Parts: sequence; structure tokens; C-alpha cells
Amino acid sequence: MDIDATKGIGAGAFPRPAQRAEEAPATGEFARVFDLAEARRRRMTGPDRIPDEVWDDITRAGQLADDLSERGQAVRFDTHRLTNRVVASLVDEDGRVLRPVALGEIFGTEPDPAPAA
Repeated sequence: MDIDATKGIGAGAFPRPAQRAEEAPATGEFARVFDLAEARRRRMTGPDRIPDEVWDDITRAGQLADDLSERGQAVRFDTHRLTNRVVASLVDEDGRVLRPVALGEIFGTEPDPAPAA
């Protein structure tokens, strides 16, 4: 162990007290309470709310996923190694492919109501 006695003990050898942060200005919002029920109500009734048809589709998709799970099956989405397109497969609980599934079979074949311009 080398000790250099020529440098002496400097200010950095002793711990300093921590510096205090600047005081935040008083805005009256300390411990402000948010009414979550009111926020949800505004979100669900506002002009940009999620349409009921979408909630129905989400519920139905959840039911279908639960039905498949009870049978020990699931739908797996992958990228085709040659085309780089999304493909779907029905798989068992061990991940073995039972059969390919057409995306139209999963998502339906209804035309997009608002196609990209």
C-alpha cells in the first residue's frame, strides 16, 4: 500500500453534509387527490371514447381465447421465414402446430370501414 504524505489531508478526505435541494414553489397541489371514478366516466363518455362495438369484440375475443385454453389450445402468431408476412397457427399446450389458420378466419373478412387514403 502506497501512502503519499506530501499531499496532506485535503477537503475531499472528510464527508460533507448533503446539500439541500431548492424549495419547490407552493402550488397548492401537494397530496392532490384524483377522483378515478370521475376520470373513468369522462374517458368513457367523451367524444373520443372507445365505441361499444370494439368493447364487444374485445369481450368476444377473450371468450374465444378462454375456450381454446380450456381445450389445451391457443393461436400463435409468427412471421413467415420466406415472405416476412404474419401467419397464424393453432397449437396445442406444448406448442406443437395442429394446423395453420387463415388470418381471415381469425379476424373476419369484413372490409375496413375507413381504408387508408
